[in-house]
Amino acid sequence: MSPYELRALEEIRLWRNPPRAWHADYTEPLGRTWNEVTDLVHRVPGFDWTLENVVAGLLDLVNEITQDSVFDAPVRAAFADAGVQIGTLADIHGLDLEEVDRAMKSLPDSYIALATAEGAATGLAGAAGLVPDILSLVAITLRAAGETATYCGFDITRPEERLEVLEVLNAVASSGDARKQVIVTPTVRTASRLARQQTSQLLEQIGLKLTEKKLAQFIPLAGAVVGGGLNYLYTRNVCTTAHNHYRERFLRRKYAG
Repeated sequence: MSPYELRALEEIRLWRNPPRAWHADYTEPLGRTWNEVTDLVHRVPGFDWTLENVVAGLLDLVNEITQDSVFDAPVRAAFADAGVQIGTLADIHGLDLEEVDRAMKSLPDSYIALATAEGAATGLAGAAGLVPDILSLVAITLRAAGETATYCGFDITRPEERLEVLEVLNAVASSGDARKQVIVTPTVRTASRLARQQTSQLLEQIGLKLTEKKLAQFIPLAGAVVGGGLNYLYTRNVCTTAHNHYRERFLRRKYAG
């Protein structure tokens, strides 16, 4: 490994195994209280039906459209702008990680800014903006994670890679620590029927978790602040998780085969 790659590997290790934060004693009880509140929401008649039959179905459509829209041509162009010529995505795994990082250095900021603005806009609509906001947020973060995977040389036209992008989003949406949840090596899931089933399950989980986190957007005006803040945090965490996860996979693929 180059000195840059060795430093990056250490940074990833520290990211996956961080020291306990000083505010954990305060935030963990708040998280448990929030979970208790969101459990009550599921008792509202029609809530679960709407989530499973409307939101999950729309997210399935958003997933297909968004992941199909990530092309490798712009990625090759970005590498060319960074002074690196590649023919196919497989060529990326022969590069130094420093060259990969240089090519995708501006990727997270653009998606974070977009998601924050979108959340503030739809948050003004209160309850009416909840479903459009979730759909937009999932689309934005799918693109962010999918492009990160592509920059690191992984082909998201493959079903197993698409599922792994969803696993990144689901891990961040969960209440636990995404750094310990995202798998290091993708499980091979090639059967199309199984892939569709796993995709639907993940989309339903993501929709449920994001809906629970965004209940505060039912309050107009205040929802604009909450919506923008949640979108900023979620998108930033997706970008950070995808960045570290796929860079780690890149190094494993390059050196471990």
